[in-house]
Amino acid sequence: MIIRPTFGASAAIAVIACSSPALAQNGSDAQPGGDVVEGEPVTLDEIVVIAPRLRGSVDAPQAPVAVLDEEEIAGFGAGSIAELVEQLAPQVGSGSGRGGGRPVFLLNGQRVSSYRELFNYPPEAIARVEVLPEEVALRFGYPATQRVVNFILKDNFSALTAEVEYGQPTDGGYATNEQEVSLAQINGRNRLNIALELEDSSGLTEAERGVSSAPAPVFGDDANPARFRSLVADTRDFALNGNWSTGLGEDGGGGSLSFNAAITRSDSVALAGLDTVTLTAPDRASAYRALYSAALGYGARVRDVQSNGFELGTAFNTRLGDWDLTATGKWTHSENRTRSDVGADTGALAAAALAGDVAIGAPVGDLLAAGLIRPGGSELSRTNGENATSLVTLVGRPAELPGGEMTMTLTAGYDWQNVVGRNTRNPASASDLTRGDANAGVTLGIPITSRRTGFLDAVGDITLDLSGAARHLSDFGMLYSGSAGVNWGVTERLGLNASFNYREAAPSLSQLGAPRIVTVGATVFDFASGQTVLANLISGGNPDLVAERQGDWKFGANYDLPFLDRSRVIAEYFDETSKNVSSAFPILTPATEAAFPGRVIRDGAGNLVAIDQRPVTFAEQNGRRLRLGFDLSDRIAARDEDGAQKGGRGGGPGFGRNEGGGRWQLGFYHTIRFQQDVLVSGNGPRLDLLDGAALSGNPTARHQFEMNGGLFYEGIGLRLSGDYVGKSAIDGTLTGRDTTLTFDPIIRFDARIFVDLGQQDSLVEKWGFLDNSRVSLRIDNIFDAQQRVRDATGAVPVNYLPDFLDPAVTFFEIDFRKQF
Repeated sequence: MIIRPTFGASAAIAVIACSSPALAQNGSDAQPGGDVVEGEPVTLDEIVVIAPRLRGSVDAPQAPVAVLDEEEIAGFGAGSIAELVEQLAPQVGSGSGRGGGRPVFLLNGQRVSSYRELFNYPPEAIARVEVLPEEVALRFGYPATQRVVNFILKDNFSALTAEVEYGQPTDGGYATNEQEVSLAQINGRNRLNIALELEDSSGLTEAERGVSSAPAPVFGDDANPARFRSLVADTRDFALNGNWSTGLGEDGGGGSLSFNAAITRSDSVALAGLDTVTLTAPDRASAYRALYSAALGYGARVRDVQSNGFELGTAFNTRLGDWDLTATGKWTHSENRTRSDVGADTGALAAAALAGDVAIGAPVGDLLAAGLIRPGGSELSRTNGENATSLVTLVGRPAELPGGEMTMTLTAGYDWQNVVGRNTRNPASASDLTRGDANAGVTLGIPITSRRTGFLDAVGDITLDLSGAARHLSDFGMLYSGSAGVNWGVTERLGLNASFNYREAAPSLSQLGAPRIVTVGATVFDFASGQTVLANLISGGNPDLVAERQGDWKFGANYDLPFLDRSRVIAEYFDETSKNVSSAFPILTPATEAAFPGRVIRDGAGNLVAIDQRPVTFAEQNGRRLRLGFDLSDRIAARDEDGAQKGGRGGGPGFGRNEGGGRWQLGFYHTIRFQQDVLVSGNGPRLDLLDGAALSGNPTARHQFEMNGGLFYEGIGLRLSGDYVGKSAIDGTLTGRDTTLTFDPIIRFDARIFVDLGQQDSLVEKWGFLDNSRVSLRIDNIFDAQQRVRDATGAVPVNYLPDFLDPAVTFFEIDFRKQF
């Protein structure tokens, strides 16, 4: 007997071929090739068995990267969908360099207007999670550069959840706290979710960690500048999010309509240090003075950042004949305000000291009262943004081919964006940029061969995916993209895929026209001198950026191992090339300074004064890498008091309070980079990021590992995640002396231990309040791993001291969560 499963939109169908005789019954149709005689045995060619399919699952030829049921979801101990996604980072993260952050999110197999529409739902409301490869994104109107995560909610669920958290590092100095209340109600297609979040983090100064970015010790009893420079800003965050969805028509058969609204507010205050000056006497004696006087109201410079956001979104899903229609719309309003104190002009004071008119060791009060210091005042930068997006997606099966039904996805939309920027110190840099984006695309999924239909089934299942799209940007004209990919299901367990994606992309409005902001006295490692110095950093937009052209190849393989409840290995190879790449200004290495000499300002003695860090355009960027991984999971059988298994492999389909048992899981991914380079301009230079060149303060390592794993048994869970980044370096030999920085390998582990108190019967009997509650302990950076950076002499540059790179070190957080 041969069973060939096939899947439709709402049912699983198994075609069973057999040669067993059966008796013909009255009213039966004639058997092909002869008449049916009542009472005579006949041979049935096939039997069709129809079973219900899980509503909301994604029907695609590409096999999922991972599928999580309720058991596995509970084993993560997450408090929300957002936390679950964070813990699933190795599985949901894309190996593609074009990923751009979050994966594509679906809810019950359909697009949503915004991630906010679902990320506050508690994990208990989820029936299943499907993680699918990048190619599936094409079928929902997205580019094939991000993985797809589909959350399938339970048909009925209701809970009021309250959660409080407190955390602090082992070295102390600051603390964080968070409070969250959310309501979730699901009744079929009718859903309601409202969530309120409050977060607060106190500040941390350099002095509280015993480090200082000051270039020299201060004179005498002057104030310590490290007391007035922040390592961690004092922040407060507020978010109120709500979404409502309802079914349309009888029993929701007419589709669904949802609305989402969110309000966010973030405040951050950081100390930016004291005004300082080096005074030199006529006899060339000098003193580094810190200008601070509480009595005269002369204190630290402050950087105050405030952000406000408002968002409205809607999604409409229905059937148009044989087509599924989804229409989404979203409006976002953002306000960002940055007030920064500017350093004082101490030139007159320095000149007076050199002339002998002011003693270099005079009390700070006398220096301030001399009237020779010109206060810098403050600058205010404002950026307001408006963004409206809309998209209509039609998905259907317009043709029946020998290999099965062809799928077609049609998309059309219009996006509008406006960014207004102002800066009080540089009114000429004011900007008001608007962009309209009309876009349309088509994707075809063409089955070539099929085991289900029996067409060329000897070679397996082969599907061809083709897509094309066009965008018209009001400020850039036409941009085009397209892709071609083939997916080959060699066997039920082995799948192969290959794809090519071409895309033209415009720089963002912020990259083009953000207002000019000057950050005074930032710590910078100067490769020319081999020293950490204080320099002014200029940020903002660059109107001269051009459109980028991307061409990406991907080859992948996945294999389901024939053991355990879930065991899969994957291999993915990426070859990516980009032309005219808009990028943030790279770290100031000798190669960077040679390529962009007009962006670096030095005084007559060669000391670094300022860096213009506005975006730049690279001529070309290339990357080739291999990502290997596996994901294993299985159940743990429940045991009775005598140690005997309670029944069934792994304790049956559930391991809640009644079933018992548990589950273990392990995921591991290794990325190997073979090429990562940048051609700065048509005339060079070409920067090899794997051999000493760098675009940021963290150079590119050839090897990187990600892992996560966990155990969950009888309501007690342990999660462990780890990241390893291999050795790398930033070459500084072009300065005429060796100022190379070497970055040692680093491995970091995070852990989460949690107890579902509601499953601890003895506790619930004593304290009924603990029912449906959980306590968790999170430990970030268990072994206090810190990036070690050394120069050619073995010394650690000041701005690469571990406390500057990661002041949190080992961080503990305790969490209590209760559902009502």
